Amino acid sequence: MISLISFQISGRFAHFLRAEAGASALSYPIPPRTVILGLIGAVLGLVKDSPQTVLEPFQVALAGRVPQGFWHKAKLRKDPPESLPHLIKRSQAGKKPTKPEKATLIAQEWLFNPSYTLWVSLPETYHEKLERRIRERRWYYQPSLGLSEMTADLQYLGSDTAKPLPSGSYEVSSVIRQGQGEIQVAKVLERNNLALHLLRMPRAVTPERVFTHEGYILEMNGSPIPVQTSNGYEVAGKVIMFL
Repeated sequence: MISLISFQISGRFAHFLRAEAGASALSYPIPPRTVILGLIGAVLGLVKDSPQTVLEPFQVALAGRVPQGFWHKAKLRKDPPESLPHLIKRSQAGKKPTKPEKATLIAQEWLFNPSYTLWVSLPETYHEKLERRIRERRWYYQPSLGLSEMTADLQYLGSDTAKPLPSGSYEVSSVIRQGQGEIQVAKVLERNNLALHLLRMPRAVTPERVFTHEGYILEMNGSPIPVQTSNGYEVAGKVIMFL
């Protein structure tokens, strides 16, 4: 049995930068496991780059439909403007900047109205603290959806117990990590409304910011996926698998 905290995370916009992105800033359609670690670290008030050390072993399952994406032009400044003088007189007139400011426009893929359901299990030291903070809406730092300007709202859904299931065929409601089960292709083809999407995303990161990537499978509309697996868990009537 695994104790889980269930909550909804949503916002107006989100942007989860793809590791392979070049000049155009593509976004993952869902938050990678490393992003969720950072988000939980913000709620708990952990020091930057410490969640990947103090929160492991960490289990999380994620469900939700893929948000609609759109492209946004973002201005990034390449150098700072001229510094203000240390002494400013009241009668001093304003001056034009003596140092030219350079900026560049890049295209960023933003996600519109993202919303995901998370099931989280943390080490005992932090598990109850996280549940209390989310339930009482008292996060230490403002959680965000990829960028600090894209604030996130967390809604506590409850505390559940995940029961491990024997090997078998199940309708899995969460995102599936590759290698943890076999997609029942025949059942998928029988349903015209299933649209599976294959992703490769960061799963773990060291304090030196060295990332480990894994493959994932998700259904674009958040519908359950038929899977043969021995890594499923039953929680509140649903079958989930951890990222």
